[in-house]
This record gives sequence, C-alpha cells and structure tokens, in this order.
Amino acid sequence: MSKSKMVWIDDNPGRATTADDLGAEFINVKGKGLAIEVQKLLAGRAPSLLIIDHVLDKAADTHPLFQKGSTIAEAIKEKWPSCPVIGVTNANTITDIDVRTKSTYDALFPFHNFGMYLDRINGIARGFTQASRAGSDVDELLALLKAPSNELPRLREALSDDLKTRTQDASVASRLHRWIDRLLGRPGFLYDDLWTATFLGLTEDGFNKVRSAFDKAKYSGIFTRPNEPRWWASKVSEILYKVAPPAAGELSWQAGRRLPKVRHEHFSSCHYCKEEFPEIVAFLDEASDERRAMHLKCTILHPRFTRELYFEDIRMMRGND
Repeated sequence: MSKSKMVWIDDNPGRATTADDLGAEFINVKGKGLAIEVQKLLAGRAPSLLIIDHVLDKAADTHPLFQKGSTIAEAIKEKWPSCPVIGVTNANTITDIDVRTKSTYDALFPFHNFGMYLDRINGIARGFTQASRAGSDVDELLALLKAPSNELPRLREALSDDLKTRTQDASVASRLHRWIDRLLGRPGFLYDDLWTATFLGLTEDGFNKVRSAFDKAKYSGIFTRPNEPRWWASKVSEILYKVAPPAAGELSWQAGRRLPKVRHEHFSSCHYCKEEFPEIVAFLDEASDERRAMHLKCTILHPRFTRELYFEDIRMMRGND
C-alpha cells in the first residue's frame, strides 16, 4: 500500500463514490469479516489517512467490539500513532456519541454534505505529515502555525501541557491537531469571518468588501481549513490601523467603518438591542448554534463553556427582562 494512499473502511458501499472523490481506497466490509479486513490493513504500510464508519453493524462480525469504528481506530493508533483517523457517521447520531469515544478519532464528521469536508480532510493528511517531520522542540511546532511573531510568546504559554512536555513520541501530530482544532475553533488568537467583521464594525457582507485588504492576516499554517478561513486578530488590528489610522479614543469597530468601499448599509448593529457598535459575537441561546453580533452588555456567559486564558469568553444573548 502506498504511503500516500488514503483508506476508507465502510459497510455502506454507496459511499464508495465519495471515497473516489477523495482519492481514497474504499474497503467495503458489508457482509465480510471486519477483523480479517483490518488484519490485512495492519499487515501493510500505513495509509496517509484512514476514514472509518463509526457504526459497522452490516459487517459479518457479531461481536459488539467489531461493530464500532472507534474500536478499529484504537487499533490503528496503537500501530500507527502518526496516522490520522477520521470517523464518519450519520448526522443524527453524532450527538449520541460520548466525548471519550469521539476523542478516539482525530475528527468526526457527519456524512451529510460530506463534500464540504474534503478540503479539510486533505489538510489534515498534509498536516500530520508536516507535524511528524517537525522536530520535537516547541518552537519548531509553533513555527508550523506561521503566526505573527508578536503572538509567539502568548501561543507558547497557551500551548497544551502535553505538547510542552511530551513532544518526542509519534503521537505528536494527533496532539498538535487536537490543540490547533481548539485554536481554530475558539475566538481569541484567531477570528472567523463573523468575529472579524464585528471587530471592524461591519456586517459579513461589509467585510467581504474589504477582505482582500486583510489577506496577510489570514491563517495559512498547519491544518488550515480552506472553506472556514480564520484571521489573526492582532494582524487584523495592525492592518486596520495602517489603512484607517484611528482618531483619539477611536476603537476598531469605529475605524473599520472608514475602510474603502464600506457604506452605511455595511455597518453592524446589535442583534439584541439594534443599536450600533456591537463588540462581540454571541450565541442566540444555550441550545442554538446560531451566532450574531451583539454588545457585551446584551449578553451573559454561556453556561456550557468555561473561561480560558488568551481566548474570548463564549457568551449568549441575555433573556428579555
């Protein structure tokens, strides 16, 4: 098996065409002995990435251990710690999978609209190769982020303890991916489009008018997500104040409204009170995944998230008084 080949193990042969789109070898285990197929895989060379169905109840094996992709994932990680393992499942089952089981995979994606994850999966495969080839020094790992130099001291502090103290073994790629997944997922060092637009005092449509001016602030490091861009917050600020130097006491969401091509209809307003100059992004409520620009005073701390040093608080819209 070529080292550069991805492998997809599934008991649903209808997913073979999606595997082809990804350039992965598809192993159909429907009606077959899963244990035998896995033994064949483990006897060969490590794939560049493995995708496996989380529920494999159509394979011939009747033992419950061989009906869960997470069991296979653990076996793969035992032999090839530097091989990324991606779980795939039906969207309605993701919420039923416990945190420990999810952590067995390097990522877990719903098959619904799986095409939107193809670039991200390719990025994971490339990132694992990069991380595995990097040295064990913390600075070498941080260099993979291509971060602004002024952010490196804070990033070094924010780095997870296991990366600070245990970078020698073959699991470093998985551990680095887990930490960067959090770095990309929680606003702080990096902002997504909505946070960046809000920081500039703009709607997302407004940010689209000026985003090319901030190209040098875009995250381009390891495990980048082409369809989900992130922006270094400090670099956005630096570029903003060069293009639109602030007046005395002027904040970023005021200066951003003086950027070229921006008009009044591109100015952001608070989703809660409808007044101008919202400073943050918040969820609509505890159960919702929807977020909007809001004033800090119009939100409360989200009960499902804890505060973390160097990262923004996760907040949600306050109830009607």
